[in-house]
Amino acid sequence: MTAKKPKKQKKCWRGRPSPDGLSRKHEDTVRRCIVTQETLPMESLIRFGVAPDGALVPDLAHKLPGRGIWVKADREIVETACQKNLFTKAARRKVTCPENMDGLINNLFVKRLQSLLGVAKKAGLVVAGFEKVAEALRKGQVVCLIEATDAAEDGKEKLNRLNDGLPVIQVLTADQAAQALGTGTCVHAAMKSGGVSDLFVAEARRFAAYCKTELF
Repeated sequence: MTAKKPKKQKKCWRGRPSPDGLSRKHEDTVRRCIVTQETLPMESLIRFGVAPDGALVPDLAHKLPGRGIWVKADREIVETACQKNLFTKAARRKVTCPENMDGLINNLFVKRLQSLLGVAKKAGLVVAGFEKVAEALRKGQVVCLIEATDAAEDGKEKLNRLNDGLPVIQVLTADQAAQALGTGTCVHAAMKSGGVSDLFVAEARRFAAYCKTELF
């Protein structure tokens, strides 16, 4: 009688999903900054890829092919990496940094946050407009406030009185938020609970850390 072969065990992935929801091993959720040599969570770093022509490309969504180069989300540290040719050293080939790296990264963050905000709206997770946001706050229906960076102080103060310790995100202008939501203007908005909401908050934190500004 032939002995039965033992059942093949399913491969179990440990750790939490990456910022884009991709399953990764536990050790893949951290990376080392090439400047500070700190080992940090991926959400505290910016990934860079190198194009075939040697151009350095910021990869905020962690989607570009090839081996990534990781730098702490801090504009001064990114600038140091460019000035000291640390990207060339890490890539082991000549790498060309964009002339306006800071402006490029800022624009990419804004576009990414706008994209996430648009996805959240399609999923029914966004409330926009002062009165609607105030009502949602009173009912405890939201997980974070979104205030335009150019919002008037009196409007922000009124909503903050209704805020019971929720994150207040100020990273987009009123025009930038309006573009994402397809509205004429958007000074005040709020997000309900959902996966894309968590990702939006995480990306807003990373952008604020890069700019060295207070998020909440």
